[in-house]
Amino acid sequence: MGDVSDVTPAKAQSSGRRGAFLGVALVAFAELWERASYYSIVALIALFAIAKAREGGLGLTNSDAIEISGDYTLMAFGLPVVFGFIGDRFVGHYRAVVLGAMVIVSGHATLFFGDHTNLTTFWAALWLIAIGTGLLKPAMPCLVSSFYGQDRMRRDRAFKYYYMMINIGGMLGPLVAGVIQVHWGFDWAFLWAGLGMTLAFVVLVLARPLVPATERGRPGCETDGVPDPPDPIALDHRRRRVNMTMLSVLFLLFMVWALAYGVFAGSATSELIGNAYVDRDVLGWTVPAAAMNSIEPAIIVLATPLLALLLTWLARRGKFPHSVLQMVLGGLLSCVAVVMLGWLATEIPSGVAAAPVIGLGAFVGAYALMSIGEVLISPVYMAVITRLAPRRQQATWQGSVLLAIGLLGFATSRIGAYAESDGGAHRVETFVVTGIAGLAIVILFSVATPVLIRTIQRYNPMPIDADPQLGDELEALTQLDASEPAVGVQVEKGEDS
Repeated sequence: MGDVSDVTPAKAQSSGRRGAFLGVALVAFAELWERASYYSIVALIALFAIAKAREGGLGLTNSDAIEISGDYTLMAFGLPVVFGFIGDRFVGHYRAVVLGAMVIVSGHATLFFGDHTNLTTFWAALWLIAIGTGLLKPAMPCLVSSFYGQDRMRRDRAFKYYYMMINIGGMLGPLVAGVIQVHWGFDWAFLWAGLGMTLAFVVLVLARPLVPATERGRPGCETDGVPDPPDPIALDHRRRRVNMTMLSVLFLLFMVWALAYGVFAGSATSELIGNAYVDRDVLGWTVPAAAMNSIEPAIIVLATPLLALLLTWLARRGKFPHSVLQMVLGGLLSCVAVVMLGWLATEIPSGVAAAPVIGLGAFVGAYALMSIGEVLISPVYMAVITRLAPRRQQATWQGSVLLAIGLLGFATSRIGAYAESDGGAHRVETFVVTGIAGLAIVILFSVATPVLIRTIQRYNPMPIDADPQLGDELEALTQLDASEPAVGVQVEKGEDS
């Protein structure tokens, strides 16, 4: 009969992993419905604004509808900076998420039960939803990270699945909202988005016992008898300064991807090309033009489990690629996708409004490169923030990323307008120049990757007792020379050293 002391730690570790997995699953499930709620509202705003009063709409002009949609998008992407800071310093991440979900539900209730044909009521509802999003969205990644602590491989994999749920919500929300709106009107479409968010709120409340105590309470306060532990990054000024520098440098790489993504998909240019110039005939059936918008989230949903399996296979062999390496690869694939779209655009006849001259397979292939690149860079940078930033600055960083994406989205819409000007005469020029410029910057990052990795490792080493195969560094097995101990780690030398 085996010794109990040999079995108990393994069982405890297994139980802890099951609890972490369940916690991440519940948080990701709630995030699915939050994104379904957000993208449902985004899909409905413009349609609701231009619909006639007798159809239950506001009866505004197209330009007014576009302005309302743009203002709401900027609100939803800008407020997370402010409320991320509040979550970091005053409320706490879990409380911010639950409070945000509750405020979003109140916004949807205002839309459904209130007179949403009244502009004041309509804007009040949008502000409530945007404020709730500002509270919830930047704090969510902090919760995901908290379940795995120093287990970097599982944390990285959790972020990829979390990002997959975001895309499932983004794909599901507007699809169902659009069907409901067509058959039963705007009232019931608004209710659909609210019901999903209510379910997310309930799930988040039920997930509380699984959330680590460090994330459940207010910053600096004891929670359920557990004091708020000291943050080693916040206490080590040199480490914090280096980490902030690394985060800022990698933020530039992230923004290169965001620019490529914005020009490729965010500016609606590829959507217009897909609708007008892609041969959508498949075995005699014409793929609906609206379905082209589902290509990217569908590829992300399909590719994420495959990538997770590949990375797990590499981790078991001690070759899990460092986060910086994943981000560089993601940036390369995304910029190549933009160049590829420019190459496909050369097939479009000059001055022709519509012609099926681009093969569906080639078009989907460009989207596949962009989508896989997105999985390798966007959720990975979320994970990097939770690793390098002090605990009470993480939501602020996440909110800053959202704000930057929102502002860059505005800029790429202008780039897209230039590409489509003069009958689309500048499409090839726009895609090729943007793609090549992005590639040049990413190549510079690839050259600097060893330095970035070594700097991050030196100031953020793996725990001495950690399994190196579960780290997120390709160089984990040879992290630092034995004569050069990592900063912040006390190394005890043996008698024979």
